[in-house]
Amino acid sequence: MTRVEFSYNLCQLIIEMFKEGEQPLIDFVKRSAEEQKRLYDLKLSKCDGTIIVSQHQLGRACDIYFVKDGKLVEPKFGHEYWHRRWADTYKGAEMIEWDAGHYEG
Repeated sequence: MTRVEFSYNLCQLIIEMFKEGEQPLIDFVKRSAEEQKRLYDLKLSKCDGTIIVSQHQLGRACDIYFVKDGKLVEPKFGHEYWHRRWADTYKGAEMIEWDAGHYEG
């Protein structure tokens, strides 16, 4: 999936989320190598940003969080539901069990 296709598909997914009553927040769409290395050093990513490049660095991944009343919450339908929609409808990657908010093309 190209970066443009990823952007379009992500927008369509976000629209679906809003229509279903979710309140998604988009975060970490594009990362520098330095930011990726920082997250790797904190053990928040398995990509070091140099040898193993993250899809975030390529602009083909984002993290989606959900809020209600200004607080982070689990999505109404669950992370699995939205990842299934992402994979089946938009041909995105499957959910990473340890990183449920991560969506990539």
